[in-house]
Formats: sequence, C-alpha cells, structure tokens
Amino acid sequence: MEARPRTPGSSPAADAPEAPGRLALIIRATRPQYIPTSLLPGVAGGMVALGSGEATWWLLAVAILALFCVHAGTDVINDVEDADRGVDDESKMDNSRVFTTGLMSIPDGRRVSAGFFAAAFALGTLIAIVQAQPWLFAIGIAGIAGGAGYSFGPRPLKYAGLGDVAIVFLMGPLITQGAYTAVTGDAFHAPAFWLGLAPGLLIASVLQANNLSDIPGDRRAGVRTLAVRLGFGAARGLYFGSLTLTYATVVALVAGGLFDWPLLLVLLTLPIAAQRVQQARTADAEGDERLFDLAPRTAQLHLLFNVLLIVGVILAES
Repeated sequence: MEARPRTPGSSPAADAPEAPGRLALIIRATRPQYIPTSLLPGVAGGMVALGSGEATWWLLAVAILALFCVHAGTDVINDVEDADRGVDDESKMDNSRVFTTGLMSIPDGRRVSAGFFAAAFALGTLIAIVQAQPWLFAIGIAGIAGGAGYSFGPRPLKYAGLGDVAIVFLMGPLITQGAYTAVTGDAFHAPAFWLGLAPGLLIASVLQANNLSDIPGDRRAGVRTLAVRLGFGAARGLYFGSLTLTYATVVALVAGGLFDWPLLLVLLTLPIAAQRVQQARTADAEGDERLFDLAPRTAQLHLLFNVLLIVGVILAES
C-alpha cells in the first residue's frame, strides 16, 4: 500500500489533536455532571417559599449561582488535592483528569478553586445586603468552609473519615434552608430545613458508592475514608442504610405534617434505588469492577429523585 501523501508543510505534530483551551479545562475540572446534586436541592428549598408574601424571588437565582460556585470550587479543589497527594494518578478515570495528566498545574487549580469560592462569597454578600441580614454570611461561610475543608487543609474531612457525616448537612439542610432564607430572609423554617435531609442522605450515598469502589486505592495512598476504616462489608451496609433512610425521611416528613402527600412522588424512584442496592450486593469484594459505575449511577438516581422532590414541593405548597 502506498504511503498517503502529506499536505506540503504538514507534520505528524500538526496532525495531533489540539490541547483543550483553558476555559474547557476549567469546565472539565468542575465535573459538571455532578453540579446538579447541589443546585436541585437549592431549587427545592426555594420552592418551599411558594405562597409567602415576603419572598424576593430574583434572589433565588443569585442563591443558585452561589451554590454553583461553591460546588464548582469544591470539585476543583478535591481533584487538585487528590492529585497533589498522590491519591489519584493518570490511570484513574473517574475524576476530571485535568490535574493527574498535567493539563493544568496544581497551583493553577488552587487559584481556579479560590476564584469560585470568592465569587460565591460575593454573591452571598449581595443576598445579605438585599435582605439586610448580616447573619446570612454564616450560611455562605459554612458552605464555603465545608466545601474547601472536605479535601483541603492539614486535616481534610475526607481523609479523616468525616466526609460521609458532614456531607449530609452541607449538601442537604444547609442548602435547602439557605435557599429558603435567601428569598425570605427568615433564619429558620422547619419544612425548608428538614426537607434537605433526604437529598443530603442520598448524596452521602453517592459519596459512599465512590469510596466503596476506591477502598484499595485509598488504602494504598493512606487516605482513611470511612469506607477504608469500616472495611468493605460494613461500608456497603452503610450505603444500603443511607439509601433506606433517604426514603424513610420523606415518608416521615409527610406523616409528621410538614408536607402534604405530593412529596411522596419521590417514591417512584424506589425501583431504581433497588437496582443500585442489587448492583452493590452482587460485588464480591473491594475492587470488584461492578462497583466502578455505582457512584455515577447513584448520582443519576439523586438527579431524578430531586426533580420529583421539586415537583412534589410545588404541588404541596400550591
């Protein structure tokens, strides 16, 4: 076979695909497929304010944008620190692979993360000024500190085995109450606060699924996640327990009179949850390849669950 003629002036290097631009790398580093796990509970929390004459609705958009910035900053700093500490390497495929492959430097990634957190702080400041409630800073600072502290600092929550517990509050009641507070200025509203418990438990399930599949690598890297500390069997049981409590919490909210029956629409996702339980049960031991897509599949469950949660809140509050 004859060699294919090359265009004059071309070279093998010129035929290679171009490296992604900086903006594309930043977007990729935020792991956008997971961003809705914080935005949707925020929308649900804001919808609890339906019927409230005191709601300033344009602030919900500001709060959602602030949530986006916190989550994006958290995802970037998590990938940065995992790469810097040697927890992730180029062979690992379930992260952004921006820092493990050298497409962006570790210091640059930290600056990008800090930029997202700074933007979130600025948006939170705007909400506090409009609502004339200085204490609203506490909600924003708690979210930023929790997001950064999950994987950054001398004793990150993730490496100390505290991430599973912290994430229930940080990505649950803090988000739903925070969104409600942003539009109303009210410091506490029981339905808005407790509504976040189910999304918080479900996102903890996503984290537990990820840590369950990462036990061998985390152990080698010296990362003492709760899954590493408990061992495969107990960590899998924790995953089952979080999923079970997610649905039990919603039933309790309706039974306790905080919401009407439309909130039970989320029970339509129970067959999907059962599939995830079966997927985890069929894994024989840590490192089983059947665990590798458990986290993204649980995240898909979280997405559908929260869409139905929003619909249920709107119907219950209308």
